[in-house]
Amino acid sequence: MASGGRGGAASTLVSRFRQQAGPLLPPASRLVVAVSGGADSMALLQLLLASELLPLAAIQVAHFDHGLRPDSAADARFVAAAAAERGLVCTVGCWERAVAAPTGGLAAQARAARYQFLLECAEAWGAERVATGHHRDDQAETFLERLLRGSGVGGLGAMAVSRPLSAGVALVRPLLGLSRGELRAWLEAVGHPWREDASNRKLTARRNRLRHQALPCLQQVADGDLSQRLAATAGRMAQASTALEWMLERLWPQWDPRWEGEGCLSLASEPLPVLPEELLCRCLHRCHQYLHGHGRPPGERAVAGFVQRVRSRRSHWLLVVQGLRVERQQGRIFFHALEGVSARSVGKMAFRREKPPGLDRDAGNH
Repeated sequence: MASGGRGGAASTLVSRFRQQAGPLLPPASRLVVAVSGGADSMALLQLLLASELLPLAAIQVAHFDHGLRPDSAADARFVAAAAAERGLVCTVGCWERAVAAPTGGLAAQARAARYQFLLECAEAWGAERVATGHHRDDQAETFLERLLRGSGVGGLGAMAVSRPLSAGVALVRPLLGLSRGELRAWLEAVGHPWREDASNRKLTARRNRLRHQALPCLQQVADGDLSQRLAATAGRMAQASTALEWMLERLWPQWDPRWEGEGCLSLASEPLPVLPEELLCRCLHRCHQYLHGHGRPPGERAVAGFVQRVRSRRSHWLLVVQGLRVERQQGRIFFHALEGVSARSVGKMAFRREKPPGLDRDAGNH
């Protein structure tokens, strides 16, 4: 009886996964699955196979060895063996930090290197999607972490179920609707092993303190499943962010966007002062994105300075924020890229290319 109950629960989880992952994985697509060897990614791999959403020939396993733990090579061997047992191709990458020379904290560096490796695997194999094992508890932790950082509407939307890695490759997260406990219980029920990363229990990492200390404490005063509630709130914040982007799309043409030459765009200044602060924030972020690609957007202080100057209604002002020189003059606001202009961004936006009225031929050099 117990065995039948466990089998039924396992079958139910596969059905739920098939329902949630199906819209993300068109039948004719190729998929790279990021597998660390831990419970989450092993559950993702096994559920993909059990659900039969894609044929074996359309799935490739990718493992990235960061080389940050003594047993990381054993993780790579475990994943490669698991892939071979299932008749899957496995690509293993190793982080060469001296060559890559990334910037930022170690965790951010490792993450950037990992996603770059996954993107290269997808492009080399002609895959349209990369799948990761992020689940509902990860979503709750991300939401809480960003809440503590003071993130706005967009940040509190936490992890999207799908987002672009590049122009031709999407990152998908088919497990966001399932919990860590459900996935581990399923792996145990069907007898699939996984690797444990001891560093996930070290309380020196902020994320681990949230997982092992803060969230259990908050669960004691919460009604119902806290991770489910936090993930649901993150979903509602993502919907609010989508609504704001929808509004921005419809207002954008009214601001008369113009491409002023290499590394400079301008907007009409008159419509902007009456906008809510959140839309002014998104206006600045969009201009930064067009001129600098998908780098880190201007922060809170930069946005506050921009909002204050836009609403001042002064005929001329100047502001330098995170790679942008922003200047108002003669009825327009000019956004100049100070460095690292991405030429590909020029083609992403419908600009009027004539010179701003009343400016001389050097107007693009402000």
